[in-house]
Parts: sequence; C-alpha cells; structure tokens
Amino acid sequence: MTLNTKSLVWVATAILAVIGLSLSPFALAQDEEMLLNTGDAMKTQRTAVVFSHDLHMGLYECLDCHHDFKEGVNVLDEDTLEEGNPDIRCSACHNDQADVDRQKAYHRQCMGCHIDTRKAGDASGPELCGTCHLSAR
Repeated sequence: MTLNTKSLVWVATAILAVIGLSLSPFALAQDEEMLLNTGDAMKTQRTAVVFSHDLHMGLYECLDCHHDFKEGVNVLDEDTLEEGNPDIRCSACHNDQADVDRQKAYHRQCMGCHIDTRKAGDASGPELCGTCHLSAR
C-alpha cells in the first residue's frame, strides 16, 4: 500500500467511525454511571447503588426498563427518552405517593431482570443487597 492509499484508508475509517458513533443510541445516553437510591425522598437504609447506564444500553432496548404502562402495555414514546428530560427519571412516577415507590421499582426491575436472566442461563447482574449497596465508596 502506498502512503496516499494508507492515508485514505485511515481518513475513511475515521469518517465511518464518527458517523457510526453519531447514529449510535449511545449518542443520546445519560451519564455512563449514575447513583441510585439517593436524595431526601429516598428512605435510605443502605448506601447508594452505582448503576451502569452505558452497560445496560449495550445489552437491552430502552423500553425494557423505561416504561409507562396502560392496561398492561408499555405506551411510553421512546422519542421522549432524551438526556435532561426529568419525566424519564424513575422518580418522576415512582415516588412516595405511587403504588410502587422507587425502592420497590428498583428492586422489581433490577433484581427481577437479573434473576430472569440468570434463570435463562445467561450472565447476569447482582441479586443480593450487599452486591449492589456497597458499604464503602
């Protein structure tokens, strides 16, 4: 390969990488990691949980976790899932007045998925309190 051909290949690769990343769902993602179980509204008996949003986005569809159920059907418009939209945070619906508060929602959603994934024979996430709620940060 000549020097010009090598340069052209590198430029083309870089352009394709930029295009691929800009079209990727990761382009609209929230922080790679976020803390769950924080704030005054949570009755915290345990430490906050570090949640890897980035990892989960690579494994699941957005609507697997984000939801708005009407008559048993998730009717959430995926277009609303934009960074900075406060209405997509768990706390927007799962609060002290909700039938399913945040703690119950986290446990059902997170641990439920981890258990189902393990039972299906796939690698899964933590299921025990101390594996998510770490005592030291």
